[in-house]
Amino acid sequence: MSYKKDIKLEEAEKIGLDFQEKTKDLYKKYLLAGSIRRKQPIVHDIDFAVIPKGMSFGAWKDKVSERVQEIGGMVVTFGEVISNFRYRGVQVNLFICLSDGAWGVTQMWATGPKGHTIGMTIKARDKGLIINSKGLWTRDEPPKLIPTRTEQEVGRILDWKYKPPETRGKGGKQKPSPL
Repeated sequence: MSYKKDIKLEEAEKIGLDFQEKTKDLYKKYLLAGSIRRKQPIVHDIDFAVIPKGMSFGAWKDKVSERVQEIGGMVVTFGEVISNFRYRGVQVNLFICLSDGAWGVTQMWATGPKGHTIGMTIKARDKGLIINSKGLWTRDEPPKLIPTRTEQEVGRILDWKYKPPETRGKGGKQKPSPL
């Protein structure tokens, strides 16, 4: 069940920062991402990119689930790639990154927008690589992670001109005139 709804950016930022403050000790790294990072006037959910703090994934998952409930939230789903919670009536998503070497891709993936992420997927494919929320990979067997500690590194590897989050998905290709 989705808890997406229209929320003004300022209110979404408050809720996101509140969730972050109450859970940040559980992450090695964290970034408030998604449409809040892109400064969209209307936000539908709250996205974070996170690297779990040093423990097994199972133990970390239990700690996060317990904390979310302690602060009045509800665990909706908890996967190894993305987890969804309901907090203060809003859907909160954690995009989970398991290594510093994939942090740039996870930041990009969690920030979006969808069209930008699709564009990066096509650029990676055209270079004979694979990109997903877990990182940028070679097509070797087994695939090898290509380190991307920043979004700028992702751009450099894919020959993509880095765009600040607030400009992504804006002013791109123009639709042809209907004349």
